[in-house]
Amino acid sequence: MQAPLPISALISLSFGIHIVLVNLDMAVATFIPLMEWLARKRNDDFLMDRARVLMRYYASTYAISGVFGTAFTVMLLSFYPQFIGLAGHLTWVPFGLAVLMIALRFLTIVLYWYLWDRTSAQVHLAVGGLMALAGYLIPFGFRAVFAFLNVPTGLHLKPKPYLDVVEALMNPTFAPLYLKSVFGALAAGSLMLVTVYAIRYESVGDELRGRYLELVNRFASYGFASLALMMFFGAWYAVSLVTTPYKFYNIFGALIGKPGERDFSWLFLLKMLLVLAQFVVIYEVFRSDGLESSQLSWAKVGGPVALTTVLVGELLNMHSQLPYFIAQPEVVNSLPEIFKQALLTTNANTLADMPGLYIITAIFLIPLLAAVGALFYLLLKDNRR
Repeated sequence: MQAPLPISALISLSFGIHIVLVNLDMAVATFIPLMEWLARKRNDDFLMDRARVLMRYYASTYAISGVFGTAFTVMLLSFYPQFIGLAGHLTWVPFGLAVLMIALRFLTIVLYWYLWDRTSAQVHLAVGGLMALAGYLIPFGFRAVFAFLNVPTGLHLKPKPYLDVVEALMNPTFAPLYLKSVFGALAAGSLMLVTVYAIRYESVGDELRGRYLELVNRFASYGFASLALMMFFGAWYAVSLVTTPYKFYNIFGALIGKPGERDFSWLFLLKMLLVLAQFVVIYEVFRSDGLESSQLSWAKVGGPVALTTVLVGELLNMHSQLPYFIAQPEVVNSLPEIFKQALLTTNANTLADMPGLYIITAIFLIPLLAAVGALFYLLLKDNRR
């Protein structure tokens, strides 16, 4: 028995868009202060202008990702209030860290934008560094929660249910999941900027083409390094999932002759094909000194392919453990009935599982989706880039 399809679809949609934008935000918030630092070091007005424009789009994407993050949380709370109550009680420390860093991120975004040219370069770059750091600490908290949902390391039921945070950070799936996420985000953000600057390269005059070619090559290099590291930590994460056989065999079982209860090997293979396509994009960018027509075509699809890879990977990680919120059926089934029911996605709130509410939710999602589409259109087409 699986979760109701409309619930699964709505949660997957809101979470998928949120996580894609969060990955893009994490990378861009790293590159903006880096570009500013290089611009100041070289006294490079062109690079400084690119950092300013990128900051404007970064603030916009962060706002939209926050909206979809809120939508995801509200949907979980509506459909699975028992799970949210239990998870919030047990994992309040990593959740609290993530929420605190979200608040810090908002503050540093505002300060970084409004202090530009209003304070010293050292202070402004320090704020930018703090903005980037907050971006890495947000997923640190959330990935600790996701790792707990893989393997409930640190969970104690007596004298009352609680989570030992130190033990939880020793979770065998936490470190590889977090590091894979970080470098996957950097790879996706790098290739998205390869796409953006390749489009600008094609549309500007000869006097600026060299500068945009330099940016394309720089971010392709970042993308290659990040993608290679993401593959390493991804392999580590795959091995760590042996500690949760239900999820491991759902993902890899069909490939090794031991299929799990739900076969998601096709989604894993799709992700690997998308990763391969990213390497092809990078190869094509560096195939010759300039950007010929065929190279431009590859560069233009690099960003969308990279962001699709993030989406597919997150959906794979999420759905391969359903209908259990904790990916260990033997643990879930051994818990008291009240906890067991809270940890099953099939136990949806009947007051929220109604066709009329699905229609209303879908209607409200339409303008949000249109805003995302408009944002990326402007990102790619704005002549001021």
